[in-house]
Amino acid sequence: MKKLVALILAVMMIVAATAALAEQKVPKIAYVPRVEGQAWWENVHKYVDMWAEEHGIEVIYKGPAEVTAEAQIPILQDMINQDVDILCTCLNDTASGEEILKAAREKGIIVIATENEDLVNCDFDVEPHLAAEQGAFLMDLLAKQMGEEGQYITMVGSLTFESQNAWADGAVARQKEAYPNMELVPDARVEDNSDAQQAYELTIQLKEKYPDLKGILGTGSFDAPGAARAIEEMGLTGKMFATSVAIPSEVSDFMKSGALQGVSVWNAGISAQAQLNAGLKLFNGETIETGTDLGVEGYESVVVEGNHIFGKGDVAVTPENVDDFGF
Repeated sequence: MKKLVALILAVMMIVAATAALAEQKVPKIAYVPRVEGQAWWENVHKYVDMWAEEHGIEVIYKGPAEVTAEAQIPILQDMINQDVDILCTCLNDTASGEEILKAAREKGIIVIATENEDLVNCDFDVEPHLAAEQGAFLMDLLAKQMGEEGQYITMVGSLTFESQNAWADGAVARQKEAYPNMELVPDARVEDNSDAQQAYELTIQLKEKYPDLKGILGTGSFDAPGAARAIEEMGLTGKMFATSVAIPSEVSDFMKSGALQGVSVWNAGISAQAQLNAGLKLFNGETIETGTDLGVEGYESVVVEGNHIFGKGDVAVTPENVDDFGF
């Protein structure tokens, strides 16, 4: 009799657990990147698909064909109209995206952003690093190449990209603190509209305007490749230097030629998975605080400040390791 009772109880527990699992709602998730068709974001797409397969949850991945707010906003609106439960994104323009993300949150949609540190209307903004630390990291790379002296300028993809400009600010602060023999030229900051060709043209123009210009400190993934091409064509390899965040596969040739000596990278695909895990935790009623493990490399013990989640994802790309990254 005791065995029968135990068996019945075990069956009841299995049935109850199965019913509980069946009642769990599977979230509807969308990921809206800055752009589609560009290597950085194609890598993100790959990691989002990997996450979706691992968790058995579909993620709608859709981005604009160009890096503009005008092209991105309708896609965000479409995701809201589809009543997604979790919306992950990287805004092309934080200011113009505030209102639409506010509307999303008012509908109860969980919003997880990245590279939008000044964004107010999100549950969390996930960053691979503190802005000041990323800026200092880039400045240290450039200063080493420049011998810690000479003129430099900062370059960003757009003056509306909050994170890139925050990194540039952090780089300038680091230079003023640690490298007194380096000098920021009067133009201070230029934008290349996330276009390597424009970065190339700007580098040539800047060198003509400032003959003593020795360094380009970029923050976008198009900055260093464009600047390196100009440095090679002007015959200034080893005399003029550039760094930025960059995709290793896109700077490999420049690394091997000497036109680039060091750039910064993090795996934005891993950051995207951290976004998705953060969204899923909130959907399941969990809290995220300093020390929380978001389940991916570099985010095992995050720092939370307000609505910001900071991990540790920076890596220096050098001629020695440039071909080791796989993207």
